[in-house]
Amino acid sequence: MVGMYASETEKRNGVLYKRCTFCGEWKPVVTAFAKDGKDRNGVVRYRDDCKTCYNIRRKENRRKKAHSDFLGNQRRRGEASPTLSHQEWKECVIFFGGQCAYCGCTPRKGKSLTRDHLKPVAAGGKTTQSNIVPACESCNSSKGAEDFKVWYMAQPFFSQDRLNQIFKWRTIMRMITPGEES
Repeated sequence: MVGMYASETEKRNGVLYKRCTFCGEWKPVVTAFAKDGKDRNGVVRYRDDCKTCYNIRRKENRRKKAHSDFLGNQRRRGEASPTLSHQEWKECVIFFGGQCAYCGCTPRKGKSLTRDHLKPVAAGGKTTQSNIVPACESCNSSKGAEDFKVWYMAQPFFSQDRLNQIFKWRTIMRMITPGEES
């Protein structure tokens, strides 16, 4: 599987840094990347994706059936053709660092992030990449069919940085897939 970013390395203050091919962040090689065997010369190789992205992708791959069930539920709720693929969902979760887009929590063992529609299906929202963000079960059920901006700004855990990250996600996805309505 190939990420969106080129695998690059550079030395900063005597420490080797590498760009993760999935999240695009520069991280120290030794602490943030898993070993991936040795090359022909016996030098240790490191994975192209950081440990965080690798673990998110591994966890989400195990939940592929849950994604299929989610799409089936969307069809039963009346949406003609939900277009969110499992790969797009994984990209979304990686973009938000495996955390809830609203409160920033990381799901505990046995729990997972849910797919939350920014514009609710009840209000005409579609299951597209630009309209879905990861949310913990608590935030998703609390938000219900409300507009996410109104609901989120009234929460005690409101963060302007996370709101900006949601808008950034939506803007990037709309640029990548022009004509896609939320």
